[in-house]
Amino acid sequence: MNAAAAVRRAVPILAEHGATDGALVRVRLIRGGLSPVDAANAVRFVPLALGRAILLGGMGMALSDSYLLVNGDERTEKALESEPFFAEAVRLAPALGAEFGIDVLSAVGLQSSEVQAVNEALHAGAQPEDLVASMPVVVWEEGIDNAPPKPRWKFWG
Repeated sequence: MNAAAAVRRAVPILAEHGATDGALVRVRLIRGGLSPVDAANAVRFVPLALGRAILLGGMGMALSDSYLLVNGDERTEKALESEPFFAEAVRLAPALGAEFGIDVLSAVGLQSSEVQAVNEALHAGAQPEDLVASMPVVVWEEGIDNAPPKPRWKFWG
């Protein structure tokens, strides 16, 4: 299944169940037809993308174009646009809004920790144009992600 089809399948499931435990949401997404890797990526990137496209877009705050991938002790900066689930969710946002309604997309976007942080700052009196969001952080999960696990040993110092 390509990323666009997976995003379309994920949106209603995330809207209904996304505020619960991440592992349970992944199970629901897998039952909905996504692979385990696609389910993990949907949980990571679709709320972030829709939060930006639907809720934060046009507010004037500075948002990072990158995210930080954490794999054990390793940290790698990656472009958000290089992530198919993020890129497709942003691209499809208008069509998804027409298909599922703004309330469904807002429910998914509100699951983004970035949206939650902005919301707290606004409630504390901050002005949107004064806000600078930090880079989103994504944690690599062994057994879920498609990358080989990091070796747990080294022969060199």
